[in-house]
Amino acid sequence: MTTHHRAKLDAIFIFFCGLIFFTLGLRHQEIIGFESRFYLFALEMWRHGLSWFPTTYQTPYPDYPATATVLIYLTAKLFGTLDKLTAVFPSAMAAAFTLSATYLIGALQERRWGWYGAGFLILTLAFLTAARTISLDMYVTAFTAWIFYFIYKAKQQAKTLPWLSILSLLIMSFAVRGPIGIVIPTGVMCVFYLLEKDWKSLVLISFSSLLILLLCTGILLNAAYHTGGSHFMQDVLRMEVSGRMQENRTPPHYFYFVESIGAYAVTYPLAILTLLGTLLPLIKNNTSPRIQFLRVLSGWVLVIMVGLSIPADKKIRYILPIAPAMALICSYLLMSVQNGYLHWLKKIFYLLCWIFPLLALGVLSVLYQKKIELNYGVLAAFFIVVQMAMLVSRNKDACFFLTVLSFFLANIFIVEKINLLSNQTRSFVQNIENMREKQHAKLIFYREGKDGLVIKYLANMQHEENPLFITDMHEIPAKPAFIITTEENFNALSHEVRQSLQAITMGKIGHDPVVVFVKRINKPAAHLQGAF
Repeated sequence: MTTHHRAKLDAIFIFFCGLIFFTLGLRHQEIIGFESRFYLFALEMWRHGLSWFPTTYQTPYPDYPATATVLIYLTAKLFGTLDKLTAVFPSAMAAAFTLSATYLIGALQERRWGWYGAGFLILTLAFLTAARTISLDMYVTAFTAWIFYFIYKAKQQAKTLPWLSILSLLIMSFAVRGPIGIVIPTGVMCVFYLLEKDWKSLVLISFSSLLILLLCTGILLNAAYHTGGSHFMQDVLRMEVSGRMQENRTPPHYFYFVESIGAYAVTYPLAILTLLGTLLPLIKNNTSPRIQFLRVLSGWVLVIMVGLSIPADKKIRYILPIAPAMALICSYLLMSVQNGYLHWLKKIFYLLCWIFPLLALGVLSVLYQKKIELNYGVLAAFFIVVQMAMLVSRNKDACFFLTVLSFFLANIFIVEKINLLSNQTRSFVQNIENMREKQHAKLIFYREGKDGLVIKYLANMQHEENPLFITDMHEIPAKPAFIITTEENFNALSHEVRQSLQAITMGKIGHDPVVVFVKRINKPAAHLQGAF
Protein backbone atom coordinates (compact mmCIF):
# COMPACT_ATOMS: atom_id res chain seq x y z
CA MET A 1 0.00 0.00 0.00
CA THR A 2 1.41 3.39 -0.99
CA THR A 3 1.91 6.21 1.51
CA HIS A 4 -0.80 8.23 -0.27
CA HIS A 5 -3.43 5.49 0.13
CA ARG A 6 -2.39 4.87 3.74
CA ALA A 7 -2.83 8.58 4.51
CA LYS A 8 -6.32 8.52 2.96
CA LEU A 9 -7.33 5.53 5.09
CA ASP A 10 -5.88 7.23 8.18
CA ALA A 11 -7.89 10.39 7.41
CA ILE A 12 -11.13 8.39 7.04
CA PHE A 13 -10.44 6.56 10.30
CA ILE A 14 -9.70 9.85 12.08
CA PHE A 15 -12.90 11.41 10.71
CA PHE A 16 -15.16 8.64 12.06
CA CYS A 17 -13.35 8.49 15.42
CA GLY A 18 -13.69 12.27 15.69
CA LEU A 19 -17.38 12.16 14.84
CA ILE A 20 -17.97 9.57 17.57
CA PHE A 21 -15.95 11.59 20.08
CA PHE A 22 -17.69 14.87 19.28
CA THR A 23 -21.24 13.46 19.54
CA LEU A 24 -20.71 11.10 22.49
CA GLY A 25 -23.47 11.49 25.10
CA LEU A 26 -25.17 14.50 23.48
CA ARG A 27 -28.58 12.86 23.01
CA HIS A 28 -29.80 13.52 26.57
CA GLN A 29 -27.97 16.80 27.26
CA GLU A 30 -29.89 20.02 27.51
CA ILE A 31 -29.26 23.16 25.51
CA ILE A 32 -27.26 25.75 27.46
CA GLY A 33 -25.47 29.04 26.97
CA PHE A 34 -24.80 30.60 23.58
CA GLU A 35 -26.00 27.52 21.69
CA SER A 36 -29.56 28.35 22.83
CA ARG A 37 -29.82 31.03 20.13
CA PHE A 38 -28.95 28.60 17.33
CA TYR A 39 -31.21 25.94 18.80
CA LEU A 40 -34.10 28.42 18.81
CA PHE A 41 -33.34 29.19 15.15
CA ALA A 42 -33.60 25.47 14.44
CA LEU A 43 -36.80 25.13 16.49
CA GLU A 44 -38.53 27.89 14.53
CA MET A 45 -37.42 26.43 11.21
CA TRP A 46 -38.58 22.98 12.40
CA ARG A 47 -42.01 24.46 13.15
CA HIS A 48 -42.43 26.84 10.21
CA GLY A 49 -40.22 25.51 7.40
CA LEU A 50 -37.19 26.72 5.46
CA SER A 51 -36.27 30.40 5.11
CA TRP A 52 -33.38 32.52 3.82
CA PHE A 53 -32.55 33.76 7.31
CA PRO A 54 -33.05 32.16 10.71
CA THR A 55 -35.87 33.58 12.79
CA THR A 56 -36.59 34.41 16.41
CA TYR A 57 -40.17 35.22 17.41
CA GLN A 58 -40.94 34.36 13.75
CA THR A 59 -38.96 37.46 12.71
CA PRO A 60 -35.85 37.20 10.48
CA TYR A 61 -32.56 37.51 12.37
CA PRO A 62 -30.00 39.57 10.40
CA ASP A 63 -26.69 38.38 11.88
CA TYR A 64 -26.43 35.00 10.13
CA PRO A 65 -27.48 33.37 6.86
CA ALA A 66 -29.78 30.39 7.42
CA THR A 67 -27.34 27.79 6.02
CA ALA A 68 -26.21 26.36 9.36
CA THR A 69 -29.82 26.28 10.58
CA VAL A 70 -30.87 24.49 7.37
CA LEU A 71 -28.17 21.84 8.01
CA ILE A 72 -29.58 21.28 11.51
CA TYR A 73 -33.10 21.18 10.07
CA LEU A 74 -32.13 18.54 7.49
CA THR A 75 -30.27 16.48 10.10
CA ALA A 76 -33.32 16.61 12.39
CA LYS A 77 -35.52 15.49 9.49
CA LEU A 78 -33.12 12.62 8.81
CA PHE A 79 -33.09 11.49 12.47
CA GLY A 80 -36.80 12.24 12.94
CA THR A 81 -36.37 14.56 15.92
CA LEU A 82 -34.76 17.82 16.96
CA ASP A 83 -32.60 17.52 20.07
CA LYS A 84 -29.07 18.43 21.07
CA LEU A 85 -27.54 15.54 19.14
CA THR A 86 -29.16 16.49 15.83
CA ALA A 87 -28.49 20.18 16.48
CA VAL A 88 -24.78 19.63 17.12
CA PHE A 89 -24.26 16.88 14.52
CA PRO A 90 -23.49 19.17 11.52
CA SER A 91 -20.83 21.20 13.37
CA ALA A 92 -19.46 17.96 14.89
CA MET A 93 -19.04 16.69 11.32
CA ALA A 94 -17.21 19.91 10.44
CA ALA A 95 -14.93 19.34 13.44
CA ALA A 96 -14.25 15.76 12.33
CA PHE A 97 -13.45 17.01 8.82
CA THR A 98 -11.07 19.55 10.38
CA LEU A 99 -9.37 16.73 12.27
CA SER A 100 -8.88 14.80 9.02
CA ALA A 101 -7.60 17.87 7.15
CA THR A 102 -5.11 18.60 9.93
CA TYR A 103 -3.81 15.04 9.71
CA LEU A 104 -3.49 15.24 5.90
CA ILE A 105 -1.61 18.57 6.07
CA GLY A 106 0.88 17.11 8.54
CA ALA A 107 1.13 13.85 6.57
CA LEU A 108 2.41 15.83 3.57
CA GLN A 109 5.55 16.23 5.68
CA GLU A 110 5.48 12.90 7.46
CA ARG A 111 2.75 10.52 8.58
CA ARG A 112 3.71 10.86 12.27
CA TRP A 113 3.42 14.63 11.95
CA GLY A 114 -0.17 14.21 10.80
CA TRP A 115 -1.04 11.95 13.74
CA TYR A 116 0.54 14.34 16.22
CA GLY A 117 -1.36 17.23 14.58
CA ALA A 118 -4.70 15.46 15.01
CA GLY A 119 -3.80 14.66 18.62
CA PHE A 120 -2.81 18.23 19.45
CA LEU A 121 -6.01 19.52 17.85
CA ILE A 122 -8.01 17.50 20.39
CA LEU A 123 -5.71 18.95 23.07
CA THR A 124 -6.93 22.44 22.05
CA LEU A 125 -9.60 23.35 24.58
CA ALA A 126 -11.51 25.85 22.40
CA PHE A 127 -11.63 23.40 19.48
CA LEU A 128 -12.83 20.50 21.63
CA THR A 129 -15.50 22.67 23.26
CA ALA A 130 -16.72 24.04 19.91
CA ALA A 131 -16.78 20.53 18.39
CA ARG A 132 -19.45 19.49 20.90
CA THR A 133 -21.75 22.48 20.52
CA ILE A 134 -23.48 24.41 17.73
CA SER A 135 -20.58 26.37 16.27
CA LEU A 136 -20.64 28.37 13.04
CA ASP A 137 -16.94 29.13 13.40
CA MET A 138 -16.21 25.41 13.19
CA TYR A 139 -17.35 25.40 9.57
CA VAL A 140 -14.93 28.21 8.72
CA THR A 141 -12.19 26.28 10.53
CA ALA A 142 -12.90 23.17 8.43
CA PHE A 143 -13.02 25.11 5.15
CA THR A 144 -9.81 26.98 6.01
CA ALA A 145 -7.97 23.75 6.86
CA TRP A 146 -9.07 22.02 3.67
CA ILE A 147 -8.22 25.04 1.49
CA PHE A 148 -4.75 25.17 3.04
CA TYR A 149 -4.34 21.44 2.39
CA PHE A 150 -5.20 21.90 -1.29
CA ILE A 151 -2.86 24.85 -1.87
CA TYR A 152 0.01 23.37 0.17
CA LYS A 153 -0.29 19.99 -1.57
CA ALA A 154 -0.36 21.64 -5.00
CA LYS A 155 2.73 23.69 -4.13
CA GLN A 156 4.64 20.81 -2.59
CA GLN A 157 3.88 18.37 -5.41
CA ALA A 158 4.14 21.02 -8.16
CA LYS A 159 0.60 20.32 -9.34
CA THR A 160 -2.09 22.60 -10.76
CA LEU A 161 -4.11 24.38 -8.11
CA PRO A 162 -7.59 22.79 -7.76
CA TRP A 163 -9.44 26.06 -8.36
CA LEU A 164 -12.90 24.52 -8.45
CA SER A 165 -12.48 22.92 -5.01
CA ILE A 166 -11.04 26.09 -3.48
CA LEU A 167 -13.66 28.44 -4.90
CA SER A 168 -16.45 26.03 -3.90
CA LEU A 169 -15.14 25.92 -0.33
CA LEU A 170 -14.99 29.73 -0.20
CA ILE A 171 -18.61 29.97 -1.36
CA MET A 172 -19.72 27.38 1.21
CA SER A 173 -17.80 29.21 3.93
CA PHE A 174 -19.59 32.45 3.04
CA ALA A 175 -22.93 30.65 2.96
CA VAL A 176 -22.47 29.59 6.59
CA ARG A 177 -20.68 32.58 8.12
CA GLY A 178 -21.13 35.53 5.79
CA PRO A 179 -18.21 37.77 4.66
CA ILE A 180 -15.88 36.62 7.44
CA GLY A 181 -16.21 33.10 5.99
CA ILE A 182 -14.32 34.28 2.90
CA VAL A 183 -12.00 36.79 4.56
CA ILE A 184 -10.35 34.27 6.92
CA PRO A 185 -9.39 31.51 4.43
CA THR A 186 -8.43 34.15 1.84
CA GLY A 187 -6.08 35.76 4.35
CA VAL A 188 -4.47 32.37 5.00
CA MET A 189 -4.01 31.74 1.27
CA CYS A 190 -2.58 35.20 0.66
CA VAL A 191 -0.01 34.95 3.45
CA PHE A 192 0.97 31.48 2.19
CA TYR A 193 1.73 32.75 -1.32
CA LEU A 194 3.38 35.86 0.11
CA LEU A 195 5.80 33.73 2.14
CA GLU A 196 6.34 31.44 -0.85
CA LYS A 197 6.99 34.53 -3.05
CA ASP A 198 4.48 33.18 -5.57
CA TRP A 199 3.25 36.56 -6.79
CA LYS A 200 1.13 35.23 -9.63
CA SER A 201 -0.90 32.92 -7.38
CA LEU A 202 -1.17 35.70 -4.78
CA VAL A 203 -2.75 38.09 -7.32
CA LEU A 204 -5.06 35.40 -8.74
CA ILE A 205 -6.26 34.28 -5.30
CA SER A 206 -6.80 37.87 -4.11
CA PHE A 207 -8.74 38.86 -7.21
CA SER A 208 -10.84 35.65 -7.30
CA SER A 209 -11.68 35.86 -3.60
CA LEU A 210 -12.66 39.52 -3.87
CA LEU A 211 -14.89 38.72 -6.82
CA ILE A 212 -16.58 35.87 -4.93
CA LEU A 213 -16.95 38.08 -1.84
CA LEU A 214 -18.70 40.81 -3.83
CA LEU A 215 -20.89 38.33 -5.68
CA CYS A 216 -21.92 36.43 -2.54
CA THR A 217 -22.53 39.67 -0.62
CA GLY A 218 -24.78 40.87 -3.43
CA ILE A 219 -26.76 37.62 -3.30
CA LEU A 220 -26.99 37.84 0.52
CA LEU A 221 -28.27 41.44 0.41
CA ASN A 222 -30.74 40.56 -2.33
CA ALA A 223 -32.07 37.67 -0.21
CA ALA A 224 -32.31 40.08 2.73
CA TYR A 225 -34.26 42.59 0.65
CA HIS A 226 -36.77 39.94 -0.47
CA THR A 227 -37.04 38.70 3.12
CA GLY A 228 -37.67 41.96 4.94
CA GLY A 229 -37.30 44.91 2.58
CA SER A 230 -34.68 47.65 2.56
CA HIS A 231 -34.74 48.08 6.35
CA PHE A 232 -33.83 44.44 6.94
CA MET A 233 -31.21 44.63 4.18
CA GLN A 234 -29.57 47.54 6.04
CA ASP A 235 -29.67 45.50 9.26
CA VAL A 236 -27.87 42.62 7.54
CA LEU A 237 -25.23 44.97 6.12
CA ARG A 238 -24.73 46.55 9.55
CA MET A 239 -24.52 43.22 11.43
CA GLU A 240 -22.25 41.51 8.89
CA VAL A 241 -19.93 44.37 7.94
CA SER A 242 -20.18 47.93 9.26
CA GLY A 243 -21.29 47.02 12.77
CA ARG A 244 -18.15 44.94 13.35
CA MET A 245 -15.91 47.92 12.58
CA GLN A 246 -17.56 50.53 14.81
CA GLU A 247 -15.50 51.72 17.74
CA ASN A 248 -17.26 51.21 21.03
CA ARG A 249 -16.53 49.53 24.34
CA THR A 250 -14.72 46.52 23.00
CA PRO A 251 -11.74 44.43 24.08
CA PRO A 252 -8.29 45.94 23.35
CA HIS A 253 -6.35 45.09 20.21
CA TYR A 254 -4.18 42.57 22.10
CA PHE A 255 -7.29 40.70 23.28
CA TYR A 256 -6.74 37.55 21.17
CA PHE A 257 -3.04 37.30 22.00
CA VAL A 258 -3.70 37.30 25.76
CA GLU A 259 -7.03 35.51 26.09
CA SER A 260 -5.93 32.63 23.84
CA ILE A 261 -3.43 31.47 26.48
CA GLY A 262 -6.27 29.92 28.45
CA ALA A 263 -8.96 29.54 25.80
CA TYR A 264 -6.71 27.72 23.32
CA ALA A 265 -4.63 25.74 25.80
CA VAL A 266 -2.76 23.42 25.47
CA THR A 267 -1.61 24.27 21.96
CA TYR A 268 -1.44 28.10 21.94
CA PRO A 269 1.10 28.51 24.77
CA LEU A 270 3.01 25.42 23.62
CA ALA A 271 3.10 26.70 20.02
CA ILE A 272 4.58 30.01 21.22
CA LEU A 273 7.24 28.18 23.23
CA THR A 274 8.02 25.95 20.23
CA LEU A 275 8.35 28.90 17.85
CA LEU A 276 10.70 30.65 20.29
CA GLY A 277 13.05 27.71 19.87
CA THR A 278 12.97 28.05 16.07
CA LEU A 279 12.97 31.84 15.86
CA LEU A 280 16.41 32.25 14.27
CA PRO A 281 15.86 29.65 11.49
CA LEU A 282 12.40 31.14 10.81
CA ILE A 283 13.68 34.69 10.25
CA LYS A 284 16.93 33.70 8.50
CA ASN A 285 15.22 32.35 5.39
CA ASN A 286 16.14 28.77 6.24
CA THR A 287 15.28 26.52 3.26
CA SER A 288 14.70 23.35 5.32
CA PRO A 289 11.26 21.88 4.37
CA ARG A 290 10.31 21.62 8.02
CA ILE A 291 11.23 25.23 8.77
CA GLN A 292 9.42 26.41 5.64
CA PHE A 293 6.37 24.45 6.82
CA LEU A 294 6.58 26.10 10.25
CA ARG A 295 6.89 29.49 8.57
CA VAL A 296 3.66 29.17 6.59
CA LEU A 297 1.85 27.73 9.64
CA SER A 298 2.99 30.73 11.69
CA GLY A 299 1.73 33.01 8.91
CA TRP A 300 -1.63 31.18 9.03
CA VAL A 301 -1.97 31.90 12.76
CA LEU A 302 -0.73 35.49 12.67
CA VAL A 303 -2.81 36.67 9.70
CA ILE A 304 -6.00 35.55 11.48
CA MET A 305 -5.08 36.91 14.91
CA VAL A 306 -3.77 40.23 13.62
CA GLY A 307 -6.50 40.61 11.01
CA LEU A 308 -9.35 39.97 13.45
CA SER A 309 -7.77 42.27 16.03
CA ILE A 310 -8.58 45.24 13.76
CA PRO A 311 -12.43 45.11 13.96
CA ALA A 312 -13.98 46.39 17.17
CA ASP A 313 -16.14 43.28 17.58
CA LYS A 314 -14.00 40.55 19.15
CA LYS A 315 -15.03 37.11 20.39
CA ILE A 316 -12.55 34.39 21.24
CA ARG A 317 -14.47 31.92 19.06
CA TYR A 318 -13.85 34.04 15.94
CA ILE A 319 -10.20 32.91 15.74
CA LEU A 320 -11.02 29.19 15.96
CA PRO A 321 -9.51 28.65 12.45
CA ILE A 322 -6.02 29.08 13.99
CA ALA A 323 -6.43 25.77 15.86
CA PRO A 324 -5.24 23.36 13.09
CA ALA A 325 -2.12 25.46 12.43
CA MET A 326 -1.24 25.65 16.13
CA ALA A 327 -1.69 21.88 16.48
CA LEU A 328 0.73 21.29 13.61
CA ILE A 329 3.25 23.78 15.04
CA CYS A 330 3.18 21.90 18.35
CA SER A 331 3.72 18.65 16.46
CA TYR A 332 7.11 19.95 15.31
CA LEU A 333 8.27 19.77 18.92
CA LEU A 334 7.66 15.99 19.02
CA MET A 335 9.19 15.51 15.56
CA SER A 336 12.40 17.43 16.31
CA VAL A 337 15.50 15.67 17.64
CA GLN A 338 17.46 18.82 18.40
CA ASN A 339 19.46 19.51 21.54
CA GLY A 340 19.20 22.53 23.76
CA TYR A 341 15.99 24.48 24.36
CA LEU A 342 13.62 22.36 22.25
CA HIS A 343 15.05 19.16 23.71
CA TRP A 344 14.25 20.31 27.25
CA LEU A 345 10.86 21.69 26.23
CA LYS A 346 9.97 18.29 24.78
CA LYS A 347 11.13 16.53 27.95
CA ILE A 348 8.99 18.85 30.10
CA PHE A 349 5.98 18.28 27.82
CA TYR A 350 6.34 14.50 28.04
CA LEU A 351 6.76 14.73 31.81
CA LEU A 352 3.42 16.57 31.99
CA CYS A 353 1.91 13.84 29.79
CA TRP A 354 3.26 11.12 32.10
CA ILE A 355 1.67 12.71 35.17
CA PHE A 356 -1.56 13.99 33.53
CA PRO A 357 -3.71 11.09 34.90
CA LEU A 358 -2.26 11.78 38.35
CA LEU A 359 -3.14 15.47 38.02
CA ALA A 360 -6.66 14.49 36.93
CA LEU A 361 -7.00 12.32 40.04
CA GLY A 362 -5.95 15.31 42.16
CA VAL A 363 -8.63 17.46 40.52
CA LEU A 364 -11.20 14.71 41.13
CA SER A 365 -10.34 14.59 44.84
CA VAL A 366 -10.83 18.37 45.14
CA LEU A 367 -14.17 18.20 43.33
CA TYR A 368 -15.25 15.28 45.52
CA GLN A 369 -14.60 17.37 48.64
CA LYS A 370 -16.70 20.16 47.10
CA LYS A 371 -19.48 17.59 46.51
CA ILE A 372 -19.75 18.23 42.76
CA GLU A 373 -22.03 15.65 41.14
CA LEU A 374 -19.68 13.43 39.08
CA ASN A 375 -19.15 9.71 38.45
CA TYR A 376 -16.05 9.56 40.66
CA GLY A 377 -15.66 5.78 40.78
CA VAL A 378 -15.51 5.24 37.01
CA LEU A 379 -13.36 8.33 36.37
CA ALA A 380 -10.87 7.46 39.13
CA ALA A 381 -10.61 3.87 37.87
CA PHE A 382 -9.96 5.08 34.31
CA PHE A 383 -7.21 7.53 35.30
CA ILE A 384 -5.54 4.92 37.54
CA VAL A 385 -5.53 2.37 34.70
CA VAL A 386 -4.11 4.95 32.26
CA GLN A 387 -1.42 5.98 34.75
CA MET A 388 -0.42 2.35 35.26
CA ALA A 389 -0.35 1.77 31.48
CA MET A 390 1.96 4.75 31.03
CA LEU A 391 4.31 3.55 33.75
CA VAL A 392 4.46 0.03 32.30
CA SER A 393 4.75 1.04 28.62
CA ARG A 394 7.18 3.98 28.78
CA ASN A 395 6.50 4.46 25.05
CA LYS A 396 6.37 8.16 24.19
CA ASP A 397 3.80 7.84 21.39
CA ALA A 398 1.55 5.70 23.59
CA CYS A 399 1.98 8.24 26.38
CA PHE A 400 1.00 11.13 24.08
CA PHE A 401 -2.14 9.50 22.70
CA LEU A 402 -3.22 8.22 26.12
CA THR A 403 -2.89 11.83 27.29
CA VAL A 404 -5.06 12.95 24.36
CA LEU A 405 -7.71 10.36 25.31
CA SER A 406 -7.50 11.34 29.00
CA PHE A 407 -7.78 15.04 28.16
CA PHE A 408 -10.82 14.35 25.99
CA LEU A 409 -12.60 12.27 28.64
CA ALA A 410 -11.68 14.71 31.42
CA ASN A 411 -13.17 17.54 29.37
CA ILE A 412 -16.37 15.59 28.60
CA PHE A 413 -17.04 13.98 31.96
CA ILE A 414 -15.63 16.64 34.28
CA VAL A 415 -15.43 20.11 32.66
CA GLU A 416 -18.49 19.70 30.44
CA LYS A 417 -20.48 18.03 33.22
CA ILE A 418 -19.75 20.89 35.65
CA ASN A 419 -20.68 23.42 32.97
CA LEU A 420 -23.99 21.62 32.38
CA LEU A 421 -24.73 21.49 36.11
CA SER A 422 -24.02 25.20 36.59
CA ASN A 423 -26.09 26.22 33.56
CA GLN A 424 -29.03 23.81 33.78
CA THR A 425 -32.28 25.50 32.86
CA ARG A 426 -34.61 22.90 31.37
CA SER A 427 -36.18 21.53 34.57
CA PHE A 428 -36.81 25.04 35.93
CA VAL A 429 -38.43 26.19 32.67
CA GLN A 430 -40.60 23.09 32.35
CA ASN A 431 -41.76 23.45 35.95
CA ILE A 432 -42.83 27.05 35.32
CA GLU A 433 -44.48 26.11 32.04
CA ASN A 434 -46.51 23.32 33.69
CA MET A 435 -47.90 25.80 36.23
CA ARG A 436 -48.48 28.48 33.60
CA GLU A 437 -50.34 26.07 31.35
CA LYS A 438 -52.70 25.13 34.18
CA GLN A 439 -53.51 28.81 34.74
CA HIS A 440 -53.76 29.61 30.99
CA ALA A 441 -51.48 32.54 31.77
CA LYS A 442 -49.58 34.80 29.39
CA LEU A 443 -45.75 34.69 29.44
CA ILE A 444 -44.23 38.12 30.13
CA PHE A 445 -40.64 39.28 30.56
CA TYR A 446 -40.04 42.45 32.53
CA ARG A 447 -37.09 44.68 31.54
CA GLU A 448 -35.38 41.91 29.56
CA GLY A 449 -34.04 42.11 26.03
CA LYS A 450 -35.10 39.63 23.39
CA ASP A 451 -31.72 37.86 23.51
CA GLY A 452 -29.90 36.52 26.55
CA LEU A 453 -31.91 34.68 29.18
CA VAL A 454 -35.16 34.95 27.20
CA ILE A 455 -33.63 32.92 24.36
CA LYS A 456 -32.46 30.30 26.87
CA TYR A 457 -35.97 30.11 28.32
CA LEU A 458 -37.70 29.74 24.94
CA ALA A 459 -35.17 27.15 23.73
CA ASN A 460 -36.14 24.90 26.65
CA MET A 461 -39.92 25.17 26.17
CA GLN A 462 -41.90 22.26 24.76
CA HIS A 463 -44.11 24.44 22.56
CA GLU A 464 -43.89 27.78 20.76
CA GLU A 465 -44.75 31.00 22.54
CA ASN A 466 -44.63 34.69 21.64
CA PRO A 467 -43.94 36.33 25.00
CA LEU A 468 -44.80 39.90 25.85
CA PHE A 469 -41.95 42.27 26.75
CA ILE A 470 -42.70 45.13 29.15
CA THR A 471 -40.67 47.87 30.83
CA ASP A 472 -43.36 49.15 33.19
CA MET A 473 -45.63 47.28 35.59
CA HIS A 474 -48.63 49.21 34.32
CA GLU A 475 -48.25 47.31 31.04
CA ILE A 476 -49.24 44.00 32.65
CA PRO A 477 -52.52 42.91 31.05
CA ALA A 478 -55.62 42.29 33.15
CA LYS A 479 -55.72 38.59 32.22
CA PRO A 480 -53.58 36.00 34.10
CA ALA A 481 -49.86 36.35 33.39
CA PHE A 482 -46.59 34.91 34.65
CA ILE A 483 -43.92 37.62 34.72
CA ILE A 484 -40.22 36.73 34.71
CA THR A 485 -37.33 39.06 35.46
CA THR A 486 -33.88 38.93 36.96
CA GLU A 487 -33.54 39.05 40.72
CA GLU A 488 -31.80 42.41 40.34
CA ASN A 489 -34.72 43.93 38.42
CA PHE A 490 -37.22 42.53 40.91
CA ASN A 491 -35.35 43.93 43.91
CA ALA A 492 -35.16 47.34 42.20
CA LEU A 493 -38.97 47.63 42.25
CA SER A 494 -40.40 49.99 44.85
CA HIS A 495 -41.91 48.55 48.04
CA GLU A 496 -45.39 49.66 46.96
CA VAL A 497 -45.14 47.90 43.61
CA ARG A 498 -43.79 44.70 45.17
CA GLN A 499 -46.71 44.70 47.59
CA SER A 500 -49.01 44.33 44.58
CA LEU A 501 -47.05 41.31 43.28
CA GLN A 502 -46.90 37.70 44.40
CA ALA A 503 -43.66 35.80 43.85
CA ILE A 504 -44.22 32.21 42.74
CA THR A 505 -40.67 30.94 42.76
CA MET A 506 -37.04 31.84 42.22
CA GLY A 507 -34.47 29.97 40.19
CA LYS A 508 -31.79 30.31 37.54
CA ILE A 509 -31.89 30.60 33.77
CA GLY A 510 -28.31 29.79 32.91
CA HIS A 511 -26.21 31.87 35.31
CA ASP A 512 -28.92 34.49 35.85
CA PRO A 513 -30.99 34.34 39.08
CA VAL A 514 -34.61 35.11 38.19
CA VAL A 515 -37.92 35.68 39.96
CA VAL A 516 -41.25 34.45 38.60
CA PHE A 517 -44.24 36.38 39.88
CA VAL A 518 -47.88 37.26 39.20
CA LYS A 519 -49.99 40.29 39.90
CA ARG A 520 -51.53 39.90 43.33
CA ILE A 521 -55.29 39.61 43.56
CA ASN A 522 -57.45 40.44 46.58
CA LYS A 523 -57.51 36.85 47.80
CA PRO A 524 -54.24 34.99 47.07
CA ALA A 525 -54.75 31.83 45.05
CA ALA A 526 -54.28 28.79 47.28
CA HIS A 527 -52.96 26.63 44.48
CA LEU A 528 -50.18 29.16 43.79
CA GLN A 529 -49.33 29.60 47.45
CA GLY A 530 -48.84 25.89 47.85
CA ALA A 531 -47.00 25.34 44.60
CA PHE A 532 -43.60 25.58 46.22
